[in-house]
Amino acid sequence: MTHEVIRHLLDDYVTGELMEDARGPVADHIAGCEICAAEVESLKAILARAADLPKSIDPPAEAWSNIRSAIERDKIAVATYAGISARFWRAPYTLAAAAVLLVILSSAGTALYMSSRNSDERSSRVAASSPTSAATPATLAAFTIEENTYLRNVAVLQDILDQQEASLAPETVAQLKASLRTIDEAILEARNALARDPANKLLIEMLSSTYRQKVDLLRRTTEMTRGS
Repeated sequence: MTHEVIRHLLDDYVTGELMEDARGPVADHIAGCEICAAEVESLKAILARAADLPKSIDPPAEAWSNIRSAIERDKIAVATYAGISARFWRAPYTLAAAAVLLVILSSAGTALYMSSRNSDERSSRVAASSPTSAATPATLAAFTIEENTYLRNVAVLQDILDQQEASLAPETVAQLKASLRTIDEAILEARNALARDPANKLLIEMLSSTYRQKVDLLRRTTEMTRGS
């Protein structure tokens, strides 16, 4: 595995989610790579900060006024909103979500608001259609079907995010774009490696995991960073 492929696996390595067959090569690389070793320490620090975050986040006072106005305009039942709101504000943090949330919370003037109904429905469809890691295809040819689903989901989420970008803090946008570039580089490298070794199940799992991270990052960002 090359440096860039391993670098993108560091999140799963730090959280303990990386499959056992890949942990050894990644650990060996980290032991001899100052860049990756430093990134591992940075990820551990992010996890530590995320662990200190409250289990739930009370929305800013002005958000409720905007939400109430939206409810009145759209004639949304308060009871329905309460259920959606509770799930939104208390969603569990993954490492990627925690990193994005820390950037957002540190951006002056940035507030969290409830998603619009249309965007919620589109994001929900993406979550429902996203492949799971339970049945990773054994060959690149079989993975193509799963990959097409990832690509469709990414396109939907990217469209939602493009509509929201103007409401985000510049540093948040820069951080997100940098993360997406890193993910895309890892996808390309894994794709090229698989072209040379189409039956390598470890590479297929890495590619699938990378796509899942991209979809998850986009989905959580659209859910957490909508403002008015």
